[in-house]
Amino acid sequence: MSGAQFRLFQIALSEDRLVTCPDTPGFGGSDGPGSPVKIPDYAGAMADLLDGLGYGQSGSGPIDIVGCHTGTLIGTELAVARPDLVRKLALPSLALLTAEERAKLKTQFGGPQPILTDADLIPRIWRQTVMTESDGVTPERRLEMFTERLRSGTKSWFGPEASLNYDCESRLRLVQQPVLLLVLDEMLGPNTRRAADVVAHPTLVDVSDRAGHSAWDVAPELLASEIRSFFDAP
Repeated sequence: MSGAQFRLFQIALSEDRLVTCPDTPGFGGSDGPGSPVKIPDYAGAMADLLDGLGYGQSGSGPIDIVGCHTGTLIGTELAVARPDLVRKLALPSLALLTAEERAKLKTQFGGPQPILTDADLIPRIWRQTVMTESDGVTPERRLEMFTERLRSGTKSWFGPEASLNYDCESRLRLVQQPVLLLVLDEMLGPNTRRAADVVAHPTLVDVSDRAGHSAWDVAPELLASEIRSFFDAP
């Protein structure tokens, strides 16, 4: 949830437009809450940022939003709560989870992580992130993302906890803006595809034969091309 995750994609998409990649509050280099929050709180923080940058009804109008995983939920909530800020939504890897899926994932990712008490936790993250080869991602880039992951410290669970307590489907049904559902070959690919039956104005594009979970690093031009085409369409 650090904006650094999207650096290569940002470079590719920014050839013809301004692209900003803010950190989710409490991740990357951003300040964060002192206690767990909900997706609407994260969306509210993003709304404050966009208001401050001069967008929205009282400024220069709405902008286009890209979200991935937790970012898809923040983008969805922002589109519903502040439609004056959002023109179109691109939601690859949409975290549209059933109640059963949320319950299962909570057993794996919910609650505080033992970062101060489990001596094996950080070495395990190191092995998973840096030592495991990942579809052409360079070792240097894997190291960068490892260090970004640690920056949230003892509060790293706030984001996943908020995601797993958010009823995405009910809010997604309220989104009136055009939505790009970009299906990748990764764990949320089927969920993203399923959202076509939920979203009011969907555009479904399946690039799972060309892009997987590392696409932001190994296929940023492909993602930028698909998202650019959607944003630029009438």
